[in-house]
Amino acid sequence: MKTPWNWLEGVVFVTSCVLVALVLGYLAVDAWTMGSGPPDLTVTVGTPVRGASGWRVPVTVENHGDLAAEEVHVRVSLRDEASEEAGFVLAYVPRHSQREGWVTFRKEPSPSGMEARAVGFATP
Repeated sequence: MKTPWNWLEGVVFVTSCVLVALVLGYLAVDAWTMGSGPPDLTVTVGTPVRGASGWRVPVTVENHGDLAAEEVHVRVSLRDEASEEAGFVLAYVPRHSQREGWVTFRKEPSPSGMEARAVGFATP
């Protein structure tokens, strides 16, 4: 003997089928339109903040490329007479995303007197 469906069961079943179809469609379109260009990294520095052991500077690394970048080495240097340099490594920067890190300096850096760049990365 067949038991009739409850109306709530029917709504949940149809809703879940629609959601699964939408996710699969999104993944298919994303895979179809994904490019094969290399990582394109841009590095920007934020406003220095006074800390207990010096000046901390936020650094944002943005990947505009179609592939992810691994082991991204970032270097920030001061362009004044007493040049100072700091750096860090980001394990992974996915495509079309951004990651943040911080560097510290002993003396106060001016926002216009800092140079930041990604000096190297690997592709997965």
